[in-house]
Amino acid sequence: MKHIFALFVACLVLAGCQHSADKYAPLPMDLSPYQSTEGTVYDDLLTAQHTVRAGMFLPLTGEQAKLGESLRNAALLAQFDSNNDHLILQFYDTKGTAEGAQEAFRKAKSENIQIILGPVFADEVKAIKDSAQWSNIPVIAFSSDPDVLGKGVYTMALSLSEQMERIVRFACEQGKTRLAILAPDSKAGDITYLAAKQTAENCGMTLAAESFYNPTYINFEPYVLKVLPPDLATRKDKAEDETPIAEKLDFDTLLIADDGNRLKSIAALFALYDVTPDVVMFVGMSQWHDPSLTKEGALIGSYFPSLARPDYEAFATKYQEAYGKKPIRLASLSYDAVKLIAFLGQDGQVTKDELTQPNGFRGTDGLFRFRTDGTSERLLGVSQIRPKNRFRLIESASETFMEEEERRSSPFSFWQ
Repeated sequence: MKHIFALFVACLVLAGCQHSADKYAPLPMDLSPYQSTEGTVYDDLLTAQHTVRAGMFLPLTGEQAKLGESLRNAALLAQFDSNNDHLILQFYDTKGTAEGAQEAFRKAKSENIQIILGPVFADEVKAIKDSAQWSNIPVIAFSSDPDVLGKGVYTMALSLSEQMERIVRFACEQGKTRLAILAPDSKAGDITYLAAKQTAENCGMTLAAESFYNPTYINFEPYVLKVLPPDLATRKDKAEDETPIAEKLDFDTLLIADDGNRLKSIAALFALYDVTPDVVMFVGMSQWHDPSLTKEGALIGSYFPSLARPDYEAFATKYQEAYGKKPIRLASLSYDAVKLIAFLGQDGQVTKDELTQPNGFRGTDGLFRFRTDGTSERLLGVSQIRPKNRFRLIESASETFMEEEERRSSPFSFWQ
């Protein structure tokens, strides 16, 4: 099973554009069929009859066929909701492989595709990147691997680095000063570790401990013990020792850069040594917005970077009504990508300037914009895991990118 880099989220698309008087107003999205937004700079394009051909590169066969099917369903739903005749959407099967992606590109080019949506996996994107650049065909991929971005390749995905910057910054703002990091020994783990370490250093936090584990292992206890003081493992044998756990630890913030069953196992091991969110601040990733984690006592009270999600539930309802089942969480990337092209392609083309406009887009998961290097930027809030399928929004995301830039330039800022 191939690793998908931070595919957990998407967020863009729109149904209108910025008011000329407000440079930073995000482009709003409407989940209903596309309609004009009065007074916008794109009103003159809304009746354009030009067409744009978009090729969607998905794994429609092979090990990841179910993923591809869900993304295709979402794309078709977006095309229907857009209700615009100028978008021609064609699907190409990558089979989830680099070779399949190359074959899909050759076929798409012969059929005069103007923009590519996808592929999903980093090695697929890498396989077509140079050919797409030489052919002047922009690519909006679903992988956030930074090594495959740039030179006309953009990503819909929420980056791991951005998540780490947000949540470590939040810990700093709460007065935390000592960080411990537990991460998988993988490329994704390296990205999260480096981003967290850099953010901690910039805001004055000390990196007190670090531990990297093989993500294929079952027993994570040796790696948990690596970040704990040596005498803590035998604490239960020292009934006379009444020193609070927090005073024994070298850190006041614990970042676990993982999710799913590995996260549950690691959190349970820390709880075995009485290290819980009641003792130190547990922080993690956006994937922690997982109802199953609200049933894990060892994680109740933990914090994670969260998307605004203003329209995701509406999208999920539409999807279930159309297909009789819930969408996978990644389906919003596909939906938003198609809605974006349906909007921007009304004059028969999609330019880099349109993709990288600074005010961004408002989609199913809040505000989003492309950077010129192909990476994406989102406005993230911070949420907390609570019991019984509940999550508490602790800190809202900024309302606009201008507001976010102003906040980052405040006296506290470590972004300068």
